[in-house]
Amino acid sequence: MKKIFWTIGVALVGFWFGWFGQAYPFNFALLVIFTVWGACIGYGFGSIFTQRIPTRRLIIEWAITIALVGSLLFPFVPLRLLLAQVGVAAAMGALVGTLIGTFQLKLARHKLQAAELGHPR
Repeated sequence: MKKIFWTIGVALVGFWFGWFGQAYPFNFALLVIFTVWGACIGYGFGSIFTQRIPTRRLIIEWAITIALVGSLLFPFVPLRLLLAQVGVAAAMGALVGTLIGTFQLKLARHKLQAAELGHPR
């Protein structure tokens, strides 16, 4: 259920970006793209935060989700081509997401092992 709330909530944020981010000639395709983009990010966060047993899939989910979020930061990449800017920003986001996912997976496994041994953590 949390995954659905995450998906719908961030899809609404994407809808908001798509609605207010366009100029006079209304572009329905842009609105759909931003809404789907937001829904994908929400689904990613929903999948991450609703996992009960940590698996390696957690790293992939973090990488893809943060790559989608990182693609928003393309204006900070000092390149001339838009496609190159978005690609570099997404790649940097994927790298950061991989690091976050790896750290979370190791931390979760450490807590799981400590719980099996009876140590409070």
